[in-house]
Amino acid sequence: MQIVVLAKVVPDYEVPSADFELVGNRAHPRYTRMIGLYDENAVELGVQLKEKLGADLTVVSYGRNDDVQFLRKALAMGADKVVLVEGDSDDPYVIAANLKDAIDRQGTVDLILAGRQSSDMDRGVVPGVLAGMLDLPFVPQACSVESVDGGWKISQITETGKRLLKLSGKGVLSITSVPENVPRIPAVKAIFAAKKKPVEKLPEIGTGKMAVSELSVSIPKVESNCELIPAEDMDDAVRVLLRRLKEERYL
Repeated sequence: MQIVVLAKVVPDYEVPSADFELVGNRAHPRYTRMIGLYDENAVELGVQLKEKLGADLTVVSYGRNDDVQFLRKALAMGADKVVLVEGDSDDPYVIAANLKDAIDRQGTVDLILAGRQSSDMDRGVVPGVLAGMLDLPFVPQACSVESVDGGWKISQITETGKRLLKLSGKGVLSITSVPENVPRIPAVKAIFAAKKKPVEKLPEIGTGKMAVSELSVSIPKVESNCELIPAEDMDDAVRVLLRRLKEERYL
């Protein structure tokens, strides 16, 4: 059995959005780079499946040559190999086509996991496009996966709760964050061992772009408003607070 996890190296997602600086509609190059937040959730889930099923776990990425140093974290977490397609396109269709080419080269792949969205552009487009290219079903917002009867039992997070799905055969899942897939912190021994694990680099293939053009990118300005609620009568204060929260659609 082989499981593939898609991982993208992105600018530091812990930088507050109000402090984020854009250059040419993208993050300033001065920011530290790292594997995307949700991609690490997918890697963690992949490692858990590997440990339960004895599967091979391959991390496939599209990006810059120097992304390898950051992708080694996935190897330290437990992945067996990294495959990096070297390219600098930001077009979802181009990225998906190159990821498909890299996955096709890995032989039989039983399951493909990806973060639900990248931590830089937050588009969440590539996993679905890739599933279409591979002619596989796509399940978004998955949080846990079990192997059952030649397929997969999947828990999917919805706006109102969780539902269970059965996937017969192969598929592409985008993984969201839950406490059960919080990325593990690699031990020092695993970090050193990761330096000896294989990294395969592939050239970018040429392909057309998605028929959607990006016109602009902006960071929303954060505004805070303070409203004081009289607290002489606590029962009345609670009623006012609940009413105001409902009016602002927080409840």
